[in-house]
Amino acid sequence: MIALVLDWEAFKVWLTATTGLSHHDWHLLLGVLLTLGFTWLLRLPLGAWAPSLIVLALELVNEALDFTRYHIDGYPWGPGPMMVDIALTMLPPLAIVLAARWDSLDFYRFRRRPQGMIKVALR
Repeated sequence: MIALVLDWEAFKVWLTATTGLSHHDWHLLLGVLLTLGFTWLLRLPLGAWAPSLIVLALELVNEALDFTRYHIDGYPWGPGPMMVDIALTMLPPLAIVLAARWDSLDFYRFRRRPQGMIKVALR
C-alpha cells in the first residue's frame, strides 16, 4: 500500500513538472474531462449525476492517498488543501450538469416569469 501511495505521488509530481500545468490545473482539467468521458462512455445525458459521482469517488480516493502520504512522511496536515482540491475538481462538472438540467422541471420555479411583467395582447 505504501509503495502505491508513493508511486502515485511520484507520478503526479512528474506529470506536473513535465507538462508545466500546476496541481490545481490538473484538478480542474481532469474533473471536467473525466465527467465528460464517463458521460460519453456510459451513454448518459449531460445532465446525469452518475458520471459526476464517479469522478467524486475517484477524487476522494486521490485525497485519501494524499492523506496517507502526509501521514507517512510526517507532514503537517490540514483539511484546507483537501477541500480546495475537491472543490476545484467538482465545481466545474457540477456547473456543467446544472446547466444541462436547466430546462428540466427541477429548475422550473427559477425560470418562471414574474407576474408583474408587461403582457402583450394578441389581436
